[in-house]
Amino acid sequence: MSRFIRIKTPGELLDMIKRKPLRFLILLNYGGESSKQIGYDRRRRVFKVRNLIDGSRQELTCAQLMGPKHSNIGPAMRGGAFFAEVA
Repeated sequence: MSRFIRIKTPGELLDMIKRKPLRFLILLNYGGESSKQIGYDRRRRVFKVRNLIDGSRQELTCAQLMGPKHSNIGPAMRGGAFFAEVA
């Protein structure tokens, strides 16, 4: 059975990436969700995000990840709506 762990900071996200969760997700209004696969390239210091809803991919620095211009992940973290699903 899966469980969901709330992620509130980039540090928590990095720790969770090491645990290899099934997926990450943003809870949306009206019960929707935006699922993602996220990895981290330590050499280049970028997060590699694959948006499962449409298959698009992004490479984001920590600042880009946390800002609303390039991603909804940072605002979702601050709003308590970003989770990792672990087995």
